[in-house]
Amino acid sequence: MKKSVVLGSVLGVLACSGCFKHREAPHRPVTVTALADAVAKKDSVERLNLSGQAIGALPQELASMPKLSILLLRNGTGITSLAVLPSLKALKTLDLSSAKMASVPAEVFTLAGLDQLYLADNGIATLAPEIGGLKGLSYLNLDRNQLAALPAALGDVAGLRWLHLNENKLAALPAELAKLAKLQRVYLRQNQLTAVPECLKGLPLLEDVSLSGNQIAEVPQWLAELPKLRQLDLDGCPVTKLPEKLDGWKTLHVLSLVRCAIPEAEKARLRAALPDVHIAF
Repeated sequence: MKKSVVLGSVLGVLACSGCFKHREAPHRPVTVTALADAVAKKDSVERLNLSGQAIGALPQELASMPKLSILLLRNGTGITSLAVLPSLKALKTLDLSSAKMASVPAEVFTLAGLDQLYLADNGIATLAPEIGGLKGLSYLNLDRNQLAALPAALGDVAGLRWLHLNENKLAALPAELAKLAKLQRVYLRQNQLTAVPECLKGLPLLEDVSLSGNQIAEVPQWLAELPKLRQLDLDGCPVTKLPEKLDGWKTLHVLSLVRCAIPEAEKARLRAALPDVHIAF
């Protein structure tokens, strides 16, 4: 009996010895939260988090950090100069949220290799057309600003996959955004839209569309034909009915119609037409 137990244990060890052979621990970037520490580790620092700190002018020493790929300045105070940014060739993520900015600093638009840009919770009223130069951008967050319009050049950011524009003053989107063929998620809550932006019509990869809190009364037929759509949020819009044909929503999982004046007969039709979709009224 004892030999059987030992043999079983050995076999178990041998069987599992290769279970994790090809697995690697996730990379943890070398992170510092003070400029002095960043200078001391200039050859290895990858993530510099100065969130909530008094920043002033970013020091030129950052240019000597070849691996610096994440720079977090969220809630930073007293930012006077970002002149060093064009020298940060490895930078992939830049967070300037809640930095009390009325416009996007010109230096930001020089970061052609940037992947993620956070600009939420500022006072940005205009977005310069130079945004189109950020060809590597996949994520852009402009939530809770003062934007009433977007530049046509935003359509040139061909790699964009996530676009956050919640709580601005947008009444329309430029037609050029129809070129964003890789766009998967677009968030437009609490704007001034009266119609679903037509530029979204031909975007084949759209998965998540949030339009809650706008003045959209009509849902166009093409919205019910987006082939990859998984979530649609129309919460609080003055919508009373959806398109007659809904069989194009093959992948839809969640449909939010909370605070919409949907008649009971229409609710029953939607439930019958979309039996596998979670519909919130």
